[in-house]
Amino acid sequence: MNKPKSSSQTVVWWVLWIVLTIGSFFIAAAVWTPLIAKHFGSVRETRASVIWVAAVFGTWMVLLLPLIVVMYQKVDKAYEDARVRREKAANRFRSILIDKPKRLLAPNVSAKLKDVPETIEGGHLVTVLLKDGRKIPNVFIAGREEILGIYDYTEMPFEGKEVVDVIPEDFTTVPNFFTTNWLRLDGTVVVEDGGAAPE
Repeated sequence: MNKPKSSSQTVVWWVLWIVLTIGSFFIAAAVWTPLIAKHFGSVRETRASVIWVAAVFGTWMVLLLPLIVVMYQKVDKAYEDARVRREKAANRFRSILIDKPKRLLAPNVSAKLKDVPETIEGGHLVTVLLKDGRKIPNVFIAGREEILGIYDYTEMPFEGKEVVDVIPEDFTTVPNFFTTNWLRLDGTVVVEDGGAAPE
């Protein structure tokens, strides 16, 4: 919702800046033309025209200085905002929506996390052991029962009912995690104000 508003404000600013830039020239010309004509003769004459050019363009440059400063600040802010948007996009995790029942651990498996210290508040990072013998590392379990995230996958390769055991991760062997490699499974995406919204 903020992007269209910001874009329209930017367009209004540039139009206003162009109008003020052009307008300041005509203001300078309107002020100096009659004064020079009165004291030095018609601006069509060589001597008067040289004085007119110096006076009008000199005044115009003086009037442009604050406009140039403001323009520089606006351009600098626009580049900074673009950089922040690029960084946010680069640090955004992937997200898909998997129905919660498919993400829930069986009660007996969930109970194994009861006495395991949380990796972060409200969650555990574990390796899950599946019925078919596969081990899936770096799985994030929220509230000891809900599979909320998997690292380095683009889809969920199993369902909660397939998990027969959970093994807390050894943080001496885990990789250096990158936000973009995390797959969130509840369909939640990060929005620009730092909050979250359903996908």
